[in-house]
Amino acid sequence: MEQHKKASQFYISFDEELHELLAQGVEELEMQWKTYNEEIEKDFTLTIKTLICKKRTEVKHIIISPLCASFITGEYEFLLVAYDENIYLDMNEEYESIKIPGLEKVVKDDIKRLVKELENKDIEIEEYKIAQLEFDYAFMYFDTLRNLLNELVIKLKQNRDLELGNIDISFGLYMEKSQILGGKRG
Repeated sequence: MEQHKKASQFYISFDEELHELLAQGVEELEMQWKTYNEEIEKDFTLTIKTLICKKRTEVKHIIISPLCASFITGEYEFLLVAYDENIYLDMNEEYESIKIPGLEKVVKDDIKRLVKELENKDIEIEEYKIAQLEFDYAFMYFDTLRNLLNELVIKLKQNRDLELGNIDISFGLYMEKSQILGGKRG
């Protein structure tokens, strides 16, 4: 509990700066997605097709989750998992990961800028806290990523080359409540 209080105080001391960076970062991330939209759609569609083909039983759910381990290493990937009707009890799930285009650059650039701004204000951040700050800051993009993926799923459902039938595609943290993307259930 004491450690959590210290962490909260640590972030409160520069909360305003983080939110300013986040607003700029969201714009940059959305611009990156627009720039590489065709490539992102192609990779995402291929990943969904691969999951559906690899699955031995009928796919009912595909859940997209930020891969937390990759956020720790700074790779920033999503885990896409195909399940049957049993979802997390499905013992034959299939999974693939995809990199989140542009997020690594945005997060690393913003944190470097934040550290420099804080140093200019004579606020020092210990080196070990920078990695934790990058991890936490990347998760501040959760809503933006969900919105971008929702747009991608809507396009995917309109793709005539891929029949999704009754497959629900959802986004959320692994083993937690997720939100169905693309507007409605498959």
